[in-house]
Amino acid sequence: MIVLCLLCAVATVVWPASAAPVGNLEPAQNEELTLLFHGALQLGQALNSVYRATEAQLIEARHSLGIYGHALGLLGQDVSQGWDAAQELRKSLLDIQTEEDALKMRAEAMAHTLKEVAQGQQVLQDSMRQLEVRL
Repeated sequence: MIVLCLLCAVATVVWPASAAPVGNLEPAQNEELTLLFHGALQLGQALNSVYRATEAQLIEARHSLGIYGHALGLLGQDVSQGWDAAQELRKSLLDIQTEEDALKMRAEAMAHTLKEVAQGQQVLQDSMRQLEVRL
């Protein structure tokens, strides 16, 4: 479309409306017109080539964006799964700490009971010695 407009503009500049019929043109003017039209054709072909190359690059970029988008989606899923696993680990850690606290309290209670038993045993041994001394 641009090339067609360019050709029309060139034709109106080179060939004004009040110009004489084609038969009266000098050979130099015909050659100039031929060169201008040839240049316009080459420009059109070059622009078409640039357009096609740009279009191919855009298609490739769109494809790459699709691949990157898919990879990003997969990474998002991995992050989400990692986040879920971390939450489960935190919960497990809390459960283990709660169980550890309960076991620690049991161990302290047992140590206290063993201490009382040892004191009772000591009292019994002392009583036995006193009885042996009396006998």
